[in-house]
Amino acid sequence: MSKEGQRHAAELKRLEEKKKALEDALMRLARDEAEAQEVAELAHEVEQLETQVKAARAAASMEKMMTKNELANSPVDVRKAAAANREAAERQLDELAKQMQQPGESFHKAYDRALSTDMGKALMQTRDDAQELERGGVTSMHLAEARKNLLSGTGSRQGGNAATEMEG
Repeated sequence: MSKEGQRHAAELKRLEEKKKALEDALMRLARDEAEAQEVAELAHEVEQLETQVKAARAAASMEKMMTKNELANSPVDVRKAAAANREAAERQLDELAKQMQQPGESFHKAYDRALSTDMGKALMQTRDDAQELERGGVTSMHLAEARKNLLSGTGSRQGGNAATEMEG
């Protein structure tokens, strides 16, 4: 190869290397832009989530305050809510029994087995407490509070003990 050919080959090699370096830089730039756009989108999502969290907290706070006021002001609403809770617990107990029911097994047997599970016991307790609230009766929470008061010595001593007063 002549000197002129070698010079052209060297120039071509230098230009190809420069082209490759520019293409690599362009690819890095495109990646950086894509990452920057992704970061901007994620920042926007975070802002939206923060707004939703604030709204949810405000709603929960308002509901808590309203519930507190409603419970203090309206025993009828408490009874309605208790009835709804009782019905929901009964439905969940039925569903649990249906899920546990074996082929050829009666629903009654499956229901009995469901009641012996931790979930069944918890649902039954919820149902019983809701029924007592609905009737204006004494719930397990009332009894636990009365027992706690008796054990700590803060229970009412007028006309008997707190548990008797609650149950009576």
